[in-house]
Amino acid sequence: MKKFATKDIIVCALMAAVMCVCSMFTIPTGLISITLSVFGVLISAVILGWRRAAAATAVFILLGAVGLPVFSGMRGGFAMLTGPTGGYIWSYIPMAVITGLASDKASGKARLPIIIAACFLSAALCDAMGAAQYKFVMDTSLAVAFGACFAPFVLLDCAKGLAAAFIGAKIRKILRL
Repeated sequence: MKKFATKDIIVCALMAAVMCVCSMFTIPTGLISITLSVFGVLISAVILGWRRAAAATAVFILLGAVGLPVFSGMRGGFAMLTGPTGGYIWSYIPMAVITGLASDKASGKARLPIIIAACFLSAALCDAMGAAQYKFVMDTSLAVAFGACFAPFVLLDCAKGLAAAFIGAKIRKILRL
């Protein structure tokens, strides 16, 4: 197994900090807010690849789990992970892996379209996991959870994914990561 070098640790810490900053940009819309967290996770994955992005995302989640106010609305604590919106947060690591793998493996003219597709898939996964946890925690129907947690957010999250793919690919090329 490949070990993390000092450079890897530094870029992971920086991207975890970027995710923390992105989460501060929140538009309250009731129980579920619109936030730039998804953008932060996706751009991290595009820039860093799956291993470093998964590590950075795990650091971000751990910071929030221990109580630092890094989740949307400047909230933190383990209750955020087990509450009605925790499914969104739990999805961040699979999102980082899916998008990061695409960023690592894709090449040539198909590179950007593959990364965009991975970002769209990850955005849909995030909203689906958010809806699933909401359904169980709130003890509601799948239709209600879908209507509250998936449908209103999936297009906006895909737009964040599109931005992350374009910006992240340029940054990765510049940084030669």
